[in-house]
Amino acid sequence: MQSSLTQQTEHVLEWHQLLHAVAKEAASSMGAERCCVLPFAVTIDIARVQQQETYEMVQMLDSDSVLAPVNFPDIRPLLGRAAKGGLLEGLDLRDVSTALSMSQSTKRWLEGHDATCPTVSTRALKIEDLSRVQQTIDHCIDPQGQLRESASPALHQFAHKSQHLRQTIRRRLEQLVSSQQYEERLQGHYFAERENRYVIPVKAERQHEVDGIIHDISSSGATVFIEPRDLIELNNAIKFADLQVAQETRRILQDLSETVAESVTAIQATIQQLAELDCLIAKARLSKRIKGMPVHLNQHHRIHLIQAKHPLLVLTKDHVVANTISIDEEIHTLIISGPNAGGKTVTLKLVGLIAFMVKVGLLPPCDPDSEMVFFERVYADIGDTQDLHRDLSSFSGHILSLIDLLNHLHSERKTSSCSSLILLDEVGNSTDPIEGAALAEALLRRLSDLGCVSIVTTHYPSLKTLTYRNPRVRNASQEFDMARLAPTYRLIDGIPGGSSALDIASRLGLESDILHHARELIQQEDQDLDHVFQRLQHTYAQLEEERVQASARHQDAQRLFEEAQVIREQLMTQERDDRQRYRKQWQREFSKAQHQVNQLVESLKKEKRLSHVKEVRRSMATIDQHVKEQLPIAAVSSLSIPRSGDLVEIDELGTVGILQEDLAGKKQVSIRVGSQTFKVAPTAVRLASSSLSPVTSKPQHRHVSSRASLESPHSLISRGVYQQEHDLRGIRLEDALEKTLAALDQALMDQAKYVKIIHGQGSGALKDGIRKLCQSSPYTESFRAGDQAEGGDGVTIIELR
Repeated sequence: MQSSLTQQTEHVLEWHQLLHAVAKEAASSMGAERCCVLPFAVTIDIARVQQQETYEMVQMLDSDSVLAPVNFPDIRPLLGRAAKGGLLEGLDLRDVSTALSMSQSTKRWLEGHDATCPTVSTRALKIEDLSRVQQTIDHCIDPQGQLRESASPALHQFAHKSQHLRQTIRRRLEQLVSSQQYEERLQGHYFAERENRYVIPVKAERQHEVDGIIHDISSSGATVFIEPRDLIELNNAIKFADLQVAQETRRILQDLSETVAESVTAIQATIQQLAELDCLIAKARLSKRIKGMPVHLNQHHRIHLIQAKHPLLVLTKDHVVANTISIDEEIHTLIISGPNAGGKTVTLKLVGLIAFMVKVGLLPPCDPDSEMVFFERVYADIGDTQDLHRDLSSFSGHILSLIDLLNHLHSERKTSSCSSLILLDEVGNSTDPIEGAALAEALLRRLSDLGCVSIVTTHYPSLKTLTYRNPRVRNASQEFDMARLAPTYRLIDGIPGGSSALDIASRLGLESDILHHARELIQQEDQDLDHVFQRLQHTYAQLEEERVQASARHQDAQRLFEEAQVIREQLMTQERDDRQRYRKQWQREFSKAQHQVNQLVESLKKEKRLSHVKEVRRSMATIDQHVKEQLPIAAVSSLSIPRSGDLVEIDELGTVGILQEDLAGKKQVSIRVGSQTFKVAPTAVRLASSSLSPVTSKPQHRHVSSRASLESPHSLISRGVYQQEHDLRGIRLEDALEKTLAALDQALMDQAKYVKIIHGQGSGALKDGIRKLCQSSPYTESFRAGDQAEGGDGVTIIELR
């Protein structure tokens, strides 16, 4: 029963046509034979392994390291003869050697690609090392299947003896045919071989003049081939030498045949592995031709075939419409409706063929994100089952097929929980529409109760609306283009479709009067229902078009976003590069200005003339103006001379205060910090930047409270609080180093003496990186870890030059 149902299913799905297409891709006759009878995997795990093997081989076909075609002779009959003690000739042994050579090269290739083909490479373990047998054969048999003279010392001796004798008799014959004694008796100046003996062509009428043995006569009777008596002994010697060669040859071939017989089981297993590997390559080649991809296999009754195409159509047509077919775990029945010749049956066969393909390792032509159920059984009832010899009508044939199917499903359910896919074309047809529709609905309910997944096609309106009465049923339809009055072969999920029979008949040229009369005969509610189906399809087509347009816009927006991200990264990189370049430029300008100022100070110490003082002032003004032009505006204020009442920074203390008197002529000046007044040297005072204020809140780049800025410098330092303080905890090392460099730049422009960096303990990487930076920085005079009040080893105090 199972066999007949399976054979019927394979026949109606045209499964063997696909297998023959696979066989054409094989390189060997055994591989092609294997392709024609591909066995179905019995478990989902085996199916997954087979699919992975094919996918790995497809990838290898696209690479530079392609396995050579596994083309080897079918030596099974030769092995059978050897196993029975028969003699293998030279050509037979050559074929055995060719197969063994192919097995060894294939084994080496598999072992060398275990990283790129981990699943396929395991086949190398099943190929035995038969190199000893191959080498034994190759030592005696050459690539043309001839026995080598070097096969044995005796054969070498006998062969050379035969050749020497032949050379001797040829020289004798050449002398004989050119002598005057035989000039009138011979038919020509040549000699020949008859029955492996050398003879001369004598004229028939003069044969009695030559003493010897007659071996042959020409067809015309004019020439008699005679072995001269003087050459009989030499011919006998050649014959004996040839017999020795033949005897030694047979002995060697017999030994080689016995060597093959001793390993016949291993050789048979090896060529079987070669056939399977050739079959695997054929599956990969066909999968590549149809653009097949591996799919996710499941046992949860979830089908999601994305942009799937019928494999046989892909092989024969340039353009095939792709469709997405979906059935989730809650749905047991998919009802496909739509126009005649619209592709409903093709969709049935497509799902059935893919269900078969995933069980033999063929990659189906669909997107890689597709999913397919591993069905243990697939049954299909497609086409006309009319049988006149059995007096069966089409309806009777279908009913008998369904009875066989149900009986098998019932018996199968008693023994195991087997998942089955049922494909029914025009279920319940070829009879009264009302009774046929009712019978079809009852049948689909029974199949659902048995746990089967069913995909059926229909024109019955009651089945098209079954989804509203049964939550386990889903609709789909083949689209019909109302503008062209032609099917598009696109499957629309979720909505039923009209049959459009009258429209198709009109397109095919049926008389308009007949069509008009037919429309009058159709009940109004059936016409309305058909119009609803058509409007649903039209609305779906519009929504699908809008979805495609929206998807395209989304992709454009995503592309623009990614381009903007790239530009942003480029700008950030450019900004970092510019900052580093400007930092180096500012450092050069400061160093140059400092050197010039030092030279002017030294010259003032040496010459204290008024004219020289004026000249120095002019030079200082020039330097000041040049530096102002090179530096940002925020840094210019630090080069101006502070006056009484200005906010100033005290280099040594790293804090700010109010200058109480002008600097001119003073050795020390008074500065009020909070409620206290301090005396400091004028050289330690710098005009603070405009962003600083003794009573304003802390700037963004400093973590010092307004209260701290008004406290005395000694109390600030004693409590570990600095006017230049930066907290870098929790920041990546690269960013922290960048911020530290920026902090040193700012401190240098602000004329600060100390900078406090808070980095914490952590793993120590941030601390070590910052202190290594301090060692190499030209701004740093010294640095140290903080004391207990300042934060201990979790901070670094930097003293600037």
